Amino acid sequence: MPDHIIYTPSRGTRLTSLPQVIRPSDTDRYILWLDDLEQFLGDEGINPSLLDALERIHVAIVATMQDELFETYSNPRNSKSDDIQEVSRQIGNRLLRAVEPIPIIRLWSDKEVDRASKIHDERLADAITHSSIYGISEYLAAGPALIQSWRRAQRVNGNPRGAALVQASVDLARTGFSGGIDIEVLKELHTSYLPHLTLRPESWTDAKDWATRVQYGVSGLLIPGEYEDTWRAFDYLPDAISREKGSRYIIPDFIWDEALNLCPDDDDRWLIGMRAYMAGETHYAIAAWEPLAENGNGSAASNLAAIYLEMGDRETAKYWRYIESQDEFHSTMIPFDSSSPLYDPETGTVSLGEYRDGERVQVPLHRPGIGVRHGVIAGDKGVGKSNTLTLVLLGALTSGKYILWLMDWAPEQKHFKSLKKAGAVDWFSGNNLERSLNILRAAVRILEVRTEKGSYSDPTSEKPAILVAIEEAHHLFSRSDEAASLCLRIAQEGESAGVSVFLTIPEMSLECFGGRTDLRDEITSESNTSFFMGSNSLLMMREIKNARDGDSEDDPFN
Repeated sequence: MPDHIIYTPSRGTRLTSLPQVIRPSDTDRYILWLDDLEQFLGDEGINPSLLDALERIHVAIVATMQDELFETYSNPRNSKSDDIQEVSRQIGNRLLRAVEPIPIIRLWSDKEVDRASKIHDERLADAITHSSIYGISEYLAAGPALIQSWRRAQRVNGNPRGAALVQASVDLARTGFSGGIDIEVLKELHTSYLPHLTLRPESWTDAKDWATRVQYGVSGLLIPGEYEDTWRAFDYLPDAISREKGSRYIIPDFIWDEALNLCPDDDDRWLIGMRAYMAGETHYAIAAWEPLAENGNGSAASNLAAIYLEMGDRETAKYWRYIESQDEFHSTMIPFDSSSPLYDPETGTVSLGEYRDGERVQVPLHRPGIGVRHGVIAGDKGVGKSNTLTLVLLGALTSGKYILWLMDWAPEQKHFKSLKKAGAVDWFSGNNLERSLNILRAAVRILEVRTEKGSYSDPTSEKPAILVAIEEAHHLFSRSDEAASLCLRIAQEGESAGVSVFLTIPEMSLECFGGRTDLRDEITSESNTSFFMGSNSLLMMREIKNARDGDSEDDPFN
């Protein structure tokens, strides 16, 4: 975007007066650059009114957000379980639905690495040697070098006190606390991380200078917070620790306590609760969410009810269900305008309903230029799995770019009757094993042909995608390992070939996937769509995360 003036506000800047300050003209056009978008959401930051005002005066907005936070704010898998405090959630959802995200993939493709290797540059050549572990861009941005500098500091004549200071800040970030920390607070916390005195820790002044000094011309291990003399960990550090598969390092209790004491708003408290629950620190999740629930946040109350049910305390769970019912968002039906189109061809998304502010709940059906998405909808009987799948199918059907191949393995044999009656189903099988296998075999044959031909990543009426949907798929997988293998093949290779698979199952146990870890891992990968519904949704989210991270040796659902 040439010939634009870039306005980059610092964190905490009141943005509501921007429309009066910025007045684009024929000669002056503006871009609003928001690094770490989540820091600018709120009444005094980016909100729907300000967004509309900036759109009217044609101010472009460019922002960044970490992958995990992007998923937290935008994931629509259950519109009745917002992932953060309600106001910020609505603002964040509206913003993220209004943009075309540009994912910065950490690892380069083989072709990209091959092209880069042909450039004679020592720095690039060194990064390529580590490309199987680190993203080349990250490596070139000195992230791994900073981590090594941090780890090497814990030695005699190193910077063991500085390393302890960084560790305290990293662990606070890992709890979900996003702000800067007063240096005096870090000074007190870091003492609990100090190694044995035989390492001869340096002075406090030297430790602070080392931790905050810019290294490799990119960043310090600690970077300035939004207020004077506040600091936070360089983003790469907590992200890298979280990415380490099988990492068993536990955040100390005193850090969780401090995070809850420091958190400035409900948004941070919500995220701390989610991080605590995902880490198995249930008592800290309760401590984070109880104040929110008592103040009327139905989502927090819903999570607390799920936790207490998991603990076997039905009476307390019943209390939090009552609190949840008092929140209008959780006690009324989500409005849905059947006259509005379900499918958005520009984004490849299907609308499953609407929030109270009229904004749509959207689910990606395919990613333009990349391919179709697969999905799983898991939950107890009666929570709405079939209705959710039906809306996905209707969205695909009304696009004119999908063919529906359906299998109903539910005992009732009723879920696809309306679609069949309307003549909308190209190929159908009930719970007949051979017919179901024929559908899956045909889908794989088409996948193979299309992969060889190419040009099927974006469905069209001339080259429609095939959506294979299996209701109560666990019954099919329990009967046939071949069916599980064929679904795995579709999930692994169907994206660019325009062959998609969606399943409904009661839970995320291996038994529901025919005992196939590979199928469960593939279908629930972060590139696909997962809906966890009902009272076990929170538990399913945590255990799938643990399975992805390699932290679960046994099947947690059996």
